[in-house]
Amino acid sequence: MSKNVLDAILNQYEQNKSSDSPSRSSGGGVDLTKYFSDKLRKGEKTGEKTCRILPAKDGSPFVEAYWHEMQVGGQWRKLYSRKLNDGESCPLHEAEQALLLTGREDDRKLARVYRPRKWYVLKVIDRDAEDEGVKFWRFRHNYKGEGVFDKLIALFKKFGDITDPREGRDVSLMLSRSDKGYSIITAIIPGDKELLTSEKTKAETWLNNTETYKDVYRAQPIEYLEIVARQETPVWDKENKGFTTEEALTAKQNDELETEFRTTDASTNVPTKADVKVTEDDDELPF
Repeated sequence: MSKNVLDAILNQYEQNKSSDSPSRSSGGGVDLTKYFSDKLRKGEKTGEKTCRILPAKDGSPFVEAYWHEMQVGGQWRKLYSRKLNDGESCPLHEAEQALLLTGREDDRKLARVYRPRKWYVLKVIDRDAEDEGVKFWRFRHNYKGEGVFDKLIALFKKFGDITDPREGRDVSLMLSRSDKGYSIITAIIPGDKELLTSEKTKAETWLNNTETYKDVYRAQPIEYLEIVARQETPVWDKENKGFTTEEALTAKQNDELETEFRTTDASTNVPTKADVKVTEDDDELPF
């Protein structure tokens, strides 16, 4: 079984390595314990994190998925690709294709903003938080062959199937910061051969976990993506329980203020426009 797993992983790596550019043809409450972070905490300059990659039921444990990376409201967001992950209609994909069809160079460059990127997702056990159970580790495909996927494949080639529950190995991520201050993985170091766990119940729970990345990295609603595709900022409208644009919500609240000014006695302490803050309330987001 381990040899078949290893063959599947190496075949996957060779196929992805041969692709030298990203595909042109073709994100309610969040349980943070489901995510394995390979980032340093604020103030840390170096660090180390250790995890155990769990085996897949069949084939490679590296699940390939796609997200768009775009700025939304001045912040970078990973937006789930409904087109490439689920074969569904995706406003971001449609925007990319529409721009490519014009034949204009400036539109071709703008289309890159909408292009989805390939990522890998692994199910792992965080050795520093085993009590939190199975976590999901997501990292981007590196088309230069210098990414996390490439570093892990080097370990599979040297040590065999490191996901094996009996004879696999933990991996330790050595973290530091780039010149721009971003967290980077400088090395991935394998541990010695060891059992996944000596506790039978825990092993069964981990290995029989049926969650997928789609249970954790939830797709953003279509209306949210439509607003982003128009290069506008989506915000949550509590009253209508749906997404609208920042501009539309501001206009709506200003209209409500104007109405209140007209219907309220002048001696009443009436709120001014400066009192109204238009912000995206993350606690209200349904994903």
